[in-house]
Amino acid sequence: MKVIIAEPKDFSEEVKDSLESYFNLTVKNLKSDELEHAFCHFDVFWFRLGFQIDRTLIEMSNRRVKYIVTPVTGLNHIDTVACAEHGVRIISLKGETEFLKEVRATAEHTLLLTLALLRKLVPAVESTISGTWDREPFKGNEIFKKTVGIIGFGRLGKIVSDYYKVLGAKILIYEKYPNAELLNSPEFVDLETLLRKSDIVSLHINFLPENIEFFSTRHFSLMKPSAVFINTSRGQLVDAIALKNALNKGEISGTALDVISDEFDLSNSPEMELLTSNKLSNLIITPHIGGNTWESFDKTEKFIYNKLIKAIN
Repeated sequence: MKVIIAEPKDFSEEVKDSLESYFNLTVKNLKSDELEHAFCHFDVFWFRLGFQIDRTLIEMSNRRVKYIVTPVTGLNHIDTVACAEHGVRIISLKGETEFLKEVRATAEHTLLLTLALLRKLVPAVESTISGTWDREPFKGNEIFKKTVGIIGFGRLGKIVSDYYKVLGAKILIYEKYPNAELLNSPEFVDLETLLRKSDIVSLHINFLPENIEFFSTRHFSLMKPSAVFINTSRGQLVDAIALKNALNKGEISGTALDVISDEFDLSNSPEMELLTSNKLSNLIITPHIGGNTWESFDKTEKFIYNKLIKAIN
């Protein structure tokens, strides 16, 4: 079988060696215009988040790819329905709950974004770089004794909740499908209560078709004007125009995002428009780097390699 690693930067050398021992391996920093060629000449396409795999690719009459390997949890960059219809198997981290308990990078990044936003870290650093030494414009807020609303209490929601608790925050939780233990917890509340009472709202729901634009104008209108909104899940879960309006109208005091509604077309992104045109000090956007650590790459690539071998065998 022929395998291509299409995003090889910082790829695990150990996994690369293992792939070479089993497969005819090609390692290439693929460009978007080479995607069709790759899908016609390789059996396994291994990548991270750098490409949009759409129905057109999957339905090509001369497509050779049988396995798409992507060591991430969210699959909104792949047309999963087309893959299922045409027998293309997706090897990912989706649903690998036990393994993912050891992968903490996105949870840590959520906390980082929260602190950076509350402490006005970005404008403070920019001011210092410009040669100014003045702390007065950058008076911030603490997490201690704040109320943090966690929307979605799966793996990441639980880890993030524990991190906030360590810093002395009060936690409120909303989960669409709560278990009996959560239902009996004083932390579990309905979504409206969570939004009205929280100083920090952190989104951790799954990317599913029914959750697209889950967070809307109504949800932002329920939040405190002093509250901040954090999203390290997926950009499509939030109505980007509603978020833009909420910031412009002062319905919330700030937002920190690691994801945006369309990461493949920045020119039409409401979030990027906010960032570039208004230079808001209460807006932080990072380029989907939540899971982008040496440790998480190493763990996930080894895990996904073993999953691929098992699937083929």
